[in-house]
Amino acid sequence: MKKILLGMASVLALGLLAACGGSDNSSSGSGDEVTINYGLWDKQQAPVYEEIAKDFEKENPNIKIKFQVTPWAQYWTKLETAVTGKSAPDVFWMNIPRAIDYIDNGVLEPMDDVKFDKDKIPEIYQESYTQDGKLYGVPKDFDTNALWYNKKMFDDAGIAYPDETWDWAKLQEVAKQLTNEETGVYGLGTPPVWETGYYQAIYQNGGRPFSDDGKKSGFGEDATIDGVKYWHSFIEDGSGTPIDLTNSAQQPELLIAGKVAMIVDGSYQAPVIFEDEYGRENIDIAPLPQGKERATTSNSLSNVVYAGSEHKEEAKKWVEFLSEKKQMETVAESGVVIPSYEGSAEAWVDAYPEKNLQVFLDAVDYAVPFSNYKNSSAATAIEQDIMNEVWSGDKTVEEGCKEIETKANEILAKN
Repeated sequence: MKKILLGMASVLALGLLAACGGSDNSSSGSGDEVTINYGLWDKQQAPVYEEIAKDFEKENPNIKIKFQVTPWAQYWTKLETAVTGKSAPDVFWMNIPRAIDYIDNGVLEPMDDVKFDKDKIPEIYQESYTQDGKLYGVPKDFDTNALWYNKKMFDDAGIAYPDETWDWAKLQEVAKQLTNEETGVYGLGTPPVWETGYYQAIYQNGGRPFSDDGKKSGFGEDATIDGVKYWHSFIEDGSGTPIDLTNSAQQPELLIAGKVAMIVDGSYQAPVIFEDEYGRENIDIAPLPQGKERATTSNSLSNVVYAGSEHKEEAKKWVEFLSEKKQMETVAESGVVIPSYEGSAEAWVDAYPEKNLQVFLDAVDYAVPFSNYKNSSAATAIEQDIMNEVWSGDKTVEEGCKEIETKANEILAKN
């Protein structure tokens, strides 16, 4: 679920949508069979939804669900091409950062007539898919971030496991203790990425990536710059993973391989880490160490209906079915992701009873949903190359943040 954001060209291309478009489905009416194409990116979740689809098809014998699973790295490019060609899936996954641009460009169908238990889905996530009083997506799940750690490495070093008392200073202290550059082992994974990296430090330091109205960048503010400085400080003292190592492997891979003792990552990594034998035996979770305040970013994926679908009624039936408590609990029991339906998340925790997954649910109390202002997705996309230069030593943190501010403001001025 790593987020690689759309550039401006991609966002603008979405405006090519024609309302008369549609996906490659059989004709409907008079009981004829209708095929609803369902677009998603997570191959681990796909089998769960395929089983749910079988139950849906039994209740709706004239509707067939066809899955279109596209790896994350290609998902948005493929979707953009499909939208431009008026052949997007009838129902597909959407995330918070991209929602506003897809809504503004007429890609998504309003969902106010979709029946689901609105009082059981967190309001903060529904708001992220609402524009001008209209709902454009039904949240299917959510995630928060926490500190994943290798218990064996802590045990071998005689260090107590992380807990809710940890603050920034404690994280720095232990990261140094667990680092051995000679053997290529680092205390903390510190990739120059926003989602599971410096945004956590920014918010915990009282900073923000965007102004409250979304019209300006927050990267010129001292609190934001100092948050990035904290995340970068692990690189400076040698306890954080160097950029060449970060670029060569995903954070969970480094954690399981014993190359890093701790990482900051999302709840969606549970099946990735705990399906691995070493991960099940040696990895656990603790709350994020606290800065000036507690905070974690949070995303929520939503099922949306393509505005150009020729079978909107059937598509919305599928979304309604997916949004029911029973289906949400089925997803929870699989352990793949935290469902958005109130009360179903406990089944996700129970899927890995020996692990401290409750941390992710508790984090909702201080979670900050991803920004989704107009053009904020494109503004965020410019950060990666600049931060890579900072992590490589070609720019200081201050220089990188100021450059992000300037370029982001140019993009946001197009609002």
